[in-house]
Amino acid sequence: MSYPNTRASHALGLPEQRLVKAFRASKKIDGFRGRTFASSGLALGALLMSAGPVQAAETSNSSDVSQINAPVVAVPEAVAAPDAAMSSAARAYALDAKYGYKGWIVPFPSYGDSLVADDGYWRTNLASHGFGFSIQGSAIFQDNILNTPRRIPSSGFAPCGPNSLDYNCAGGRSYFGQRPSIMAANSAFLTYDMSQYGVPDGQIAIGTNFGASSDQQYTPNTFRFNGVSWYQTLFDKRLEIKAGYFASLPEFAGTFVGGIVVNPFGPSASVPIVLGMSPNSISTPNFRVKWNATDTLYAQAAVQRSLPVRGMTGNSIYDEVNSNPSGLDFRSPVSGTRELFINEVGYKRSSAVDKPFAWLRAGFMYNNSTFADFSRMHQDPGATKNGAHGFYVLADYQLMQTAPASPHTAYRGMYVGASYMYGDPKSAPFTQYYELRAYWVGPFASRPSDLLSFVVSRNKASGYLQSVINGSSAFTNFSAISSANSITASYTYRVRPGLYATAGLGYTDKPSLSYFNGQGSSLNVLLSLYWII
Repeated sequence: MSYPNTRASHALGLPEQRLVKAFRASKKIDGFRGRTFASSGLALGALLMSAGPVQAAETSNSSDVSQINAPVVAVPEAVAAPDAAMSSAARAYALDAKYGYKGWIVPFPSYGDSLVADDGYWRTNLASHGFGFSIQGSAIFQDNILNTPRRIPSSGFAPCGPNSLDYNCAGGRSYFGQRPSIMAANSAFLTYDMSQYGVPDGQIAIGTNFGASSDQQYTPNTFRFNGVSWYQTLFDKRLEIKAGYFASLPEFAGTFVGGIVVNPFGPSASVPIVLGMSPNSISTPNFRVKWNATDTLYAQAAVQRSLPVRGMTGNSIYDEVNSNPSGLDFRSPVSGTRELFINEVGYKRSSAVDKPFAWLRAGFMYNNSTFADFSRMHQDPGATKNGAHGFYVLADYQLMQTAPASPHTAYRGMYVGASYMYGDPKSAPFTQYYELRAYWVGPFASRPSDLLSFVVSRNKASGYLQSVINGSSAFTNFSAISSANSITASYTYRVRPGLYATAGLGYTDKPSLSYFNGQGSSLNVLLSLYWII
């Protein structure tokens, strides 16, 4: 059967050139959640590292350091400036509080937990001039090991076009990992301490990113700035202010399992990205204020320039990268792109001696951009609406502490968590997301920084979008699923300071929103390597 070039099937782009693209972007994004810090400043890193004298690397006290670097709690601030009597890693840890990147809702990877720490005193030398520097990178591989089609059949489906990104078209793919798929990314963060000039906790930060992928729908190739921001506190740290270009997702919700960014697998929520929230690898103009009412209670709000929710491909991340290649455009070239408003309240208690970790947070999002209106697409394939909303509720609790006697080991133990997210069904391809998770941080005394996790999730598709896709199935040979269920098991192994390897399996009964006959389920082998310099 040849694909008919009817106005409805072409304009809808729906099946599959457009709205299904929007879904793809959303599912994929949180599939890679914080997924990658797609960026690189290798040349910048080489320049900065040359600022200090290169000496023989010192032996770090890795066992002590791994215990201090509790993944789900804040690393204790150093009580004094690093000195020559401290190990390379200990000196690097001591620099975190002042020179580490500030603003994330989960711990930013420590300078002490890096491949080079402060070897040769290079970080100490940079800090003496007010600078901090970090490179983070990851590589991800996925492949479906079930005996199912590796690609969409070449006949009976729309031909791939320039905006299809090789998805939902003849000979293309339906999801990342349908056939062997790989991506690699790096990001660089350069910070400058402004507290030396009397600004409380003041910091200027600049970021870059570089990424390459075999699947442009999952994550596009990038080489761009990834942040220029100002951060400071007021009223004895009760108020935090951050302004500039930066990503929102690492600063809200906390979707990473255990707050540990080195494991990219498990959660697959799409609602925040569909509503325009910028993920880790994409910075947008942003202003955020956080009020720390007590040591555990907080409230925060942000106004962010939205990702383009109605771009050429329907993939908001791809359209952001390609319409704004420098990463510095204040306004989006994509018409109808406006502001996303985010509000979150939470209770967060760090692990301590005989006191388990607890974190409850809830947020509301409203985007006043122009969205596709799925509810009116039968009558008008180009129907739009102004504004879309969503909310989320997440909770994590440490059920058991396996080493509660020390503040440096109290984080170790078993945790459970749950998430619920909702997005406007008129504009969000997946309108409801449910997740249950169980994970063990430091499962063995000899492996205090490893992570074992199990995540079960369910994505419920918009009924309006299902109706539109199914209404065109006679022409497209695609039908819509009502929901997708997934289960992921993974183990993150700390190879050495600054290097983490993750392996796992992920099963999804219906791995794509638009489904072709015989597509089948997926059981993906999941492999990842994460490095910190």
